[in-house]
Amino acid sequence: MFAVLLAGSAGLAGLAPPAAVAAGRSATATLITGDRVTVRTAPDGRDTFEIQPAAAKGMARALVHLRLGGRDYEVPGTALPYLGRGLDLNLFDVKALLAGAENPADTATFGAALARQYKEDSARGRFGGQGLFANGTRFALAGAPKRQVVRPRSVMRTVSVDATDLAGKPADTGIAFLYNTDDGTTLAGEETVNYFSGGTAKFSVPDGNYSALGVLWTTDADGNPTDVRFTAQPEFAVHADATVRVDAKRASSKLTWVTPRPALLDDTGFFFRRAAKTGPALVVDFDAGPGVPISVSPTAVPVRTGALQTYPYSRLVSPPGPGTPYEYVLQKAATGTIPQQRYVITANDVATVDATYYSEFTAVGRRQRSGMFTFEDGGGRPSHLLDLPRRQTEYVSAAPDLMWFGGVSKYVLPGQSPGWAGGQYEAFHSYRGGSSVTEGWNRFPLHPAGAVSLQSDTTIYTLPAATRAGDLLRFSITPFSDNQPGHTGFGYDGEPRDTVTGYYRLTQNGTTLAEGTPSNGSFEAAFQQEAGPGPATLGLTVDAGRTGPMYLQSTASHTEWTWKSQHVEGAQLPPAFYCARGDDGPDRACAVEPLLTLQYAVGGLRPDGSTVSGPQSLDLTVGHLQQSAASPVAGATVQYSADGTTWRDATVTARGDGVFHADFPVTTDAFRGTDVSLRVTASDTAGATIAESVTAAYHVYPY
Repeated sequence: MFAVLLAGSAGLAGLAPPAAVAAGRSATATLITGDRVTVRTAPDGRDTFEIQPAAAKGMARALVHLRLGGRDYEVPGTALPYLGRGLDLNLFDVKALLAGAENPADTATFGAALARQYKEDSARGRFGGQGLFANGTRFALAGAPKRQVVRPRSVMRTVSVDATDLAGKPADTGIAFLYNTDDGTTLAGEETVNYFSGGTAKFSVPDGNYSALGVLWTTDADGNPTDVRFTAQPEFAVHADATVRVDAKRASSKLTWVTPRPALLDDTGFFFRRAAKTGPALVVDFDAGPGVPISVSPTAVPVRTGALQTYPYSRLVSPPGPGTPYEYVLQKAATGTIPQQRYVITANDVATVDATYYSEFTAVGRRQRSGMFTFEDGGGRPSHLLDLPRRQTEYVSAAPDLMWFGGVSKYVLPGQSPGWAGGQYEAFHSYRGGSSVTEGWNRFPLHPAGAVSLQSDTTIYTLPAATRAGDLLRFSITPFSDNQPGHTGFGYDGEPRDTVTGYYRLTQNGTTLAEGTPSNGSFEAAFQQEAGPGPATLGLTVDAGRTGPMYLQSTASHTEWTWKSQHVEGAQLPPAFYCARGDDGPDRACAVEPLLTLQYAVGGLRPDGSTVSGPQSLDLTVGHLQQSAASPVAGATVQYSADGTTWRDATVTARGDGVFHADFPVTTDAFRGTDVSLRVTASDTAGATIAESVTAAYHVYPY
């Protein structure tokens, strides 16, 4: 599951030797249940979370994302009934885990033991007090920050949130949430959540306006979830002791998608956000897992204090059979009330994506597509396994306030979770309803690229690949990126079996200003360096190599840029971009340097990264970094090699707007079962140049 958070500000350090720019990096923490949380911090400080369950099915596979008191928690379904009666909520505090807090148990065995305990307790209809939790045993995160509870100066009231289950009996399985809609800081995170016991969850709160939510579920004899219910009382006042009901049967509206093509429910969940007039919002995001039905209690009267936003989300897949597979990835938001949950999807509700996932190996990878509405404080979706190489049609919800992000892993690391490797990340972007688009993931040849902004939402900021503020130059360039605008690769991040190498050098009028080796595990060649005021010719070289058992194509690249540059004063980037993180928000006082960019499209490239032997062709698009002062493209050359040593010129034809077509006039025998390496040069009328070579860019088979 990915989530998006804004990290704190970070200053940028001094002069030569080059200082590191805040570049992409990742860290992984393990929950007490064995589930792993991988967090990738983007250059602008955003954290994207990918949660991989330790279990493949059952309540252990169900995931609940909670945002309580401004903190984020990831809770497996098997842990929910034990929150507050054996398991402390801080065990699932993502930031506390990443800060080094320690689990109190062996995570390799505790998750399985908890699943067994859940199954036993579910069968007897009562949770806690035996097995793992006998004799009052409690588990809490060692070293987690202690948060002070600040009590308002008010008489405290007892609010009983009562619920019956689907059989009409007092609920003993389920979680209750109570939230103050006047001020989200009134209750600490732990005070917002409680479990049902004998049909009641009690809270002690001051007077004010509140919202109550009950999440109840049923399981089969093996502990697999069979039904999830969201039942809410979105708004009520408390001036004395009170009781509110959130019975399971009130959740009478079952989530149903009516799609133009037949589709099977693969993964589904429901998102509930209640915001106060001031302070952090309450978020409950329950991903029920494959095929589990969800029902919700509809409401008719809009809330008057704070805000209420909800949406269901589902992934549905095509039935087994011949033809190109397809899937629906759907989200539908509502504000103020909770609507009936039957949604009829039309062609105007979705974008049609012709998606190809390239891989030179037959492998099982991961695809994560996460949608986030503009009202969200954070959010995310789980990834799913994907057979590669693959081509499929994807019907994706489209709305002006819905942004998508995520990525693809080329394969799953043996014995590791989540095991992302050799893939691509995608920038935040929206789709237009009724549109048709093409997306290529890991389309060869892979080569260095910078971040690209695909939207104008000012809460999401993009760091250009090369900027200048005064005489301070900053660079952030990601090797092994594909040719889809908005995609960036995993760069210098590899797994233990890989050999990953890299180098960068910055020159001014031929004199070296900075050089270095990107750190192992980093995504970008990222650094900053002072230059002379100029005007002068700057040069940048970036090398990258990646070999390992899962890499045969695009194993190395060498890229050289030159361009004219001089002191920059008074420049300001538009709101969707930034130069650096500052104490008061994003610093935009810089200009983007006019580095040339390349996009490749090998003619007839198949999903396995190969073409048929015989004459070859290549379409090359030459451009500039976004927001730079671009000059017209003057020309381009292409060379090719079947052995990495002997290079021949391709015939290049200019087609306008920086697009060039190259033909390799070769015989069939010359391209029968070989790797093709590429060399490309291009220039613009202002004197900027780029020269790039890609080793084993793609493969040619004799059939």
